[in-house]
Amino acid sequence: MRKLLTLAFALTLGAAVAQDFVFGIVYDAGGKFDGSFNESTFRGMERGIATLESEGLEIDLLEFEGTPETSAQGLRSISEEGAELIVAPGFNQADSIAAVSQEFPNTNYVLIDAVVEADNVRSVLFKEHEGSFLVGYLAGIMTRTGTVGFVGGMDIPLIRNFDFGYQQGVQAACPDCEIISNYVGTTPAAWNDPTRAKELATAQRAQGADIIYAAAGASGNGVIDFVTESMCFTPTGDVRDTPLQDMPAYDVYAQNCGAGSHPLFFIGVDSNQNPFGDTDDDPSTLNHGLTSMLKRVDVASENGALDTANGTFSSGVSVLGVAEGGVDWALDAYNTPLIPQSVIDEITSVRQDIIDGSVTVEQYE
Repeated sequence: MRKLLTLAFALTLGAAVAQDFVFGIVYDAGGKFDGSFNESTFRGMERGIATLESEGLEIDLLEFEGTPETSAQGLRSISEEGAELIVAPGFNQADSIAAVSQEFPNTNYVLIDAVVEADNVRSVLFKEHEGSFLVGYLAGIMTRTGTVGFVGGMDIPLIRNFDFGYQQGVQAACPDCEIISNYVGTTPAAWNDPTRAKELATAQRAQGADIIYAAAGASGNGVIDFVTESMCFTPTGDVRDTPLQDMPAYDVYAQNCGAGSHPLFFIGVDSNQNPFGDTDDDPSTLNHGLTSMLKRVDVASENGALDTANGTFSSGVSVLGVAEGGVDWALDAYNTPLIPQSVIDEITSVRQDIIDGSVTVEQYE
C-alpha cells in the first residue's frame, strides 16, 4: 500500500519504511490542487504509481508545497530520504535542480519548463504555442463578438508563447477578430491571484470578449469563476453568425440571461478544465468550458516514474509538441454538444497540418 507523505513548509520526515521506490514532487507556485499545472503533474505521478503498484511494487510519494524560494529545501529534503525520482514542475526550480542534482547523483530529477544539463536530470519542454494555436482557432470560429481574451499569469516569455500561439490561431480562423491580452503580474505571486485574474476577465468582457483563454496557473480559477458566475453577455452591436450549437439552458442561466443574451465561455489550460464549465452537474445542458489547451505535464511525470522503476530513465532535453502528443485540445462530453462535427473535423485537419509541417506556428521570441 502506498503511503502519501506530505512535506510542509517546516519539514520533518522520519525514515521511510520498507518500500521498493521513493518518488517525490516539489510543487511550483499555486499549490498542488491548482486545477492546472501542478495538479496535472500529480495526476501523472498518480497514474504511474498505480501502474507500478499493480505490478506488486510498493511506492512512497513525498510531496513539498512551498514557494520558489523554498524549492531547494524541498528537493534536498526529499533527496535525503533516498528518493529515486523527484519531479519539479516550473521554470522557477531550475537553479534549485541544478544545485541539488549535483549533491545527489543517484537521484533522478524531471524538470518541467526549463533546462538543466546533468546526467541525472531530464528537462521537459513543451510547444505551448502549437496547442494554443488549436484552441485559438476554435475561438476564432466560435466568437460571436469577434473579440476574444487572453489572461496570462506571470508576464514572462513562456506565457507570452501561449498568448502568441493563441493569437495566431484566432487570426487564422478569423482575420478580423481582435484579441485582448492581459497578465496578472510580473512576480511568482501572479500564479496564485485569482482575484486579479477575475478583474482582468471582467474588463475584457466589458471590451467585448465573449471567450477568454486563461494560462495563469491557480489564478486562472478567477477567470473560470467570472465566466460561470456571469454566464452571459448582452451585445451592444451586431454579433457574428457562428456554428455554436444550441444546448438546453440550465435553470439559473434561463433565469438570469434574458432574450438577446449569449453565453460566455472560458478556455482552460494544462489539465482538461472543461468540467469546470458545468455549473449544474449535467453535461447535457449548457456548459461554459469551450475547450482546454492540454499541456501533458502529466505524461512527463508518469513517464519519469515508469522509466525510473524500469531502469530506463535517461537524461537530456525533451521537447513535446502536437506531433509528440505533448500539447492538444480537449474534446469531451462537456463541449462536444457545443461544437458541430464540421468544426471538429476542421480543427482535426489543422492539427494534422501542424504535424505534417504544412502549418507552422511561430514561437514567441
